[in-house]
Amino acid sequence: MSENQNQFPIDDERPVSEQPSTNEIEGAEPEAPSVQNVFYCGSEVQRDAEPPKKKRISLSRSSLILSAVALVLAVAMLTFTLTSAFYRARLTDDRLQNAVNGMEDGGSPIELFAAILEYYGYSDEYDEEAMMDEALRAYIRASGDRYAEYFNEEEYAMLLEQNAGQSQGIGVNVIQTQATYYGAVYEVIKIIAVTPDSPAEKAGVRVGDLIMWVGTEETEENLVNTLGNTMALSRLQGKAGTYAEFIALRPNGDAFEHKSFRILREKVEAVSVYSRISTDDPEVGIVKLTGFDAKTPVQFRTAMDSLIKGGCKSFVFDLRYNPGGNLYSIISILSGFLEKGDLILTAKDKQGNVEEYRAEPMSLTGDFAGCSVSTSDIGRYRGMKYAVLCNAATASAAELFTATFRDYELGQIIGEKTYGKGSMQSTIPLADFGYKGAIHLTVKMYFPPCGEGYDGEGIIPHKEVAMSEEALGYNVFELPDSMDAQLQAALDTLQ
Repeated sequence: MSENQNQFPIDDERPVSEQPSTNEIEGAEPEAPSVQNVFYCGSEVQRDAEPPKKKRISLSRSSLILSAVALVLAVAMLTFTLTSAFYRARLTDDRLQNAVNGMEDGGSPIELFAAILEYYGYSDEYDEEAMMDEALRAYIRASGDRYAEYFNEEEYAMLLEQNAGQSQGIGVNVIQTQATYYGAVYEVIKIIAVTPDSPAEKAGVRVGDLIMWVGTEETEENLVNTLGNTMALSRLQGKAGTYAEFIALRPNGDAFEHKSFRILREKVEAVSVYSRISTDDPEVGIVKLTGFDAKTPVQFRTAMDSLIKGGCKSFVFDLRYNPGGNLYSIISILSGFLEKGDLILTAKDKQGNVEEYRAEPMSLTGDFAGCSVSTSDIGRYRGMKYAVLCNAATASAAELFTATFRDYELGQIIGEKTYGKGSMQSTIPLADFGYKGAIHLTVKMYFPPCGEGYDGEGIIPHKEVAMSEEALGYNVFELPDSMDAQLQAALDTLQ
């Protein structure tokens, strides 16, 4: 298995595009363009009834000599300018005519549009690369495939890093929240997780730190409250090799310590699993999964083993707001709750070809090595009590997790009806065709163990529980357990 795996739901790479063709016509004589320019500038000119009388002008000998020299230079300059413009126009004319002929032969309109812009357009500063990116993006999105997308070279590189569970930064997960500082309420960015051995951990950043200023000084313009969350986050993010600079408030009793940081960004592992022991019952572990990438299975097993060692015998899996992720990641995790050979999903393409995925040993390499499944991993967590939380933002791989627990009666499903995405997408690298970037599109439909798909329908929980308006006003990471009606319902089912 190569290191560049496809994003869930994906199972293979299937190049389907054709090599582009170019149409060049030599020796064709361009015709005059058939476009008329129509414009108005001021009112109609009024002509005099009689032409004005000519005035006598006298010039000295020296003036005549200077005028003659100036005229010769002007003629020479004009001749050069007109000659240069003539050949440039001929080149453009040829390009336009070639583009027109190409269209008549079934060619692409892109070359025609480019020639029209060059011939008729006023601007000389077109960014053809950016224009092509937007054209390709619009072309793919207009395909009717709601999940289809075009990625340019830079975007595709970022996608591969995300799929591999990597990012460029300092290694923190954050949320937007508020803090009271000297009697006033400010918008701040709260650290909710620090990746082990990351630049942030090495610099002393802690969970609970509140980023108040993004920059090196505690000024009004550097306040997150002034910048806004989007701008503040964009300043905190950046490529490896650059610095993130910010000042945080660290709660210390009833006061705050001011902590200044200047941290060199690196490539770091993303965090997608958060775990803790329930505040209501020390024997219940709560595991929140925010996605399924290449690193999720290892993080999940680490969290489960730690909670079990700490005395947890029952678990709540929180998949609310989980958009899905990678196929191999979800298969690896679900294998831990099934018996060898149990069906996890069935995939079908438009030709009717069917492929099954089961709980079986699986060996992967590279970035996805952590998604491998050993014989001892299968059924590793069977025999305990479980509940699964879901809502309208639970989608794709997270829905497969939910459906598998429902179909094998592994636990109760609590919350709200899920999103309803039962299709598989594949990311096709354009390097196979001599281009840069990639195309992401739907290639198959998939079905959970019971065989009944939920695409466009969603999954209805065993017990439907809505959240209160007050609870919805909280960030999900800061919602008190006592106010979380869905969590409380899940805890009741585990009694």
